[in-house]
Amino acid sequence: MIATRIVLVVTLLVLAIALKVRAEGECAAATLAGTYGFSGNGLDTVRKAGSNTGFAPVVFVGTILFSGDGILSGSFTANGNGHIERGIPFTGAYIVNPDCTGSVAVIERNGYESHFEMTIANGGSEVLAIQTNSGKHRIFIVQKQ
Repeated sequence: MIATRIVLVVTLLVLAIALKVRAEGECAAATLAGTYGFSGNGLDTVRKAGSNTGFAPVVFVGTILFSGDGILSGSFTANGNGHIERGIPFTGAYIVNPDCTGSVAVIERNGYESHFEMTIANGGSEVLAIQTNSGKHRIFIVQKQ
């Protein structure tokens, strides 16, 4: 119950920032160009024999290269409930809306696909994102290097 409340509060904060960002001006794919560092954390739903059994903590850190034309690539290190994986590469695509919101889809080397909704802030120097895959309760802060 506490984990659900934390996710709800963080989601509301991201939405509040998104409303503020809309007043900053229009965005396009070119708003995101160059190398960014990111960190994220959250909770994953743990399932056993098809039923929900609880949540496990997960944290991330990595780099991402936005091409400026909707293509991205990068790598990350993750620690999920004590299990560490390092240097996991990914590629993907992103869409930026004029109101500085957008979406991202990435595919890891093992074929796992992740989806995110994002808000761009500070003229493209910062991105706030939330993962939208079922069972994944993760938020990310992305900053231009």
